[in-house]
Amino acid sequence: MYFVNSKLLCFPLNLKKIPLTYLPFFIAALVVFVTTIFFEKGSLVYVKPLVFLALIYVYVRKANKYKLVYILSMLILFVNDTLVYSDFMRYFDAIAIVIALYYVFSMFLLKVFFTLKGVNLNTIFSFPVIISLVLISYLTYSITDLVLPHILDSLLFFGIIMISMISFVSMCFYVYITDKYSGNFRLFIVACCCLFVNALLPINEILYYNRVFTIVVNVAEMAGLYFFMEFLIKAKPQDLIRKEQSYF
Repeated sequence: MYFVNSKLLCFPLNLKKIPLTYLPFFIAALVVFVTTIFFEKGSLVYVKPLVFLALIYVYVRKANKYKLVYILSMLILFVNDTLVYSDFMRYFDAIAIVIALYYVFSMFLLKVFFTLKGVNLNTIFSFPVIISLVLISYLTYSITDLVLPHILDSLLFFGIIMISMISFVSMCFYVYITDKYSGNFRLFIVACCCLFVNALLPINEILYYNRVFTIVVNVAEMAGLYFFMEFLIKAKPQDLIRKEQSYF
C-alpha cells in the first residue's frame, strides 16, 4: 500500500506556528468539534457554515489564482450540510442533487491535474491499486446493502450520490498514483475521508444514530476539505520542482 509520512498529516497544533490566514479555519473547526460534543446535531446548521466561510477566506488569500468554482463548491456544501442536519431523510433527494453538484465542481477543479500523458500502466494496475479498488467496491456494496431497504423511493437519487462520489474518489486516487504533482498525498487523504464520511453518515442518519459518529464524520469531513484546499493551493508539477532544485 502507499504510505505517507505521518508528520505531514498532522494539523498544526501549536497556535504560534499557525499562519494568521489559516487561523479562522482552525477556530471554526474547533467550534464545530465542541458543538458536536456538547450540543445536539441540529446546532451544526448554525455553526458549520463558519468552516466553509473560513475555507473560502483561506483559499482566496493563499491561491495564486483563485477559481470561482471553489467558492461555489463551498456554498453548495453549506446548503448540503444544512439539509443533512435539518432532516436527512426528509431532504434526501435534495441532498443527493446538491452533493453530486459538489463532486462535479470538485472534479472540475481537479481537471487541470488530470492527464493521460506519460502514465505508467504498471503503476495504475499495480497490486496496491487493485486492493484499493476491491476495498472501494466492498464498501460501496456494504453501504448499499445496509441503506437501500430504507430509501427504496429514492433509488435514482442514491445512485446519483454513489456515481458522483466514486467518480470523484477515483479521480483523486488517479492523480495521487500518477505522482505528477507535489503534495499529491493530500488527495489520498481526501479520497479516504470522502469514503469514510459517505459510509458512516447514512448509517448514522438512517440506521443507528450515535453522537460519536457525528463527531467522527465532521472531523473527517473537515480534514478532507482542508487537505483538498491545500492541494489546490500548493500543488506544483514534479518536473518544475526538479528544475527549480537543479537551478538552485
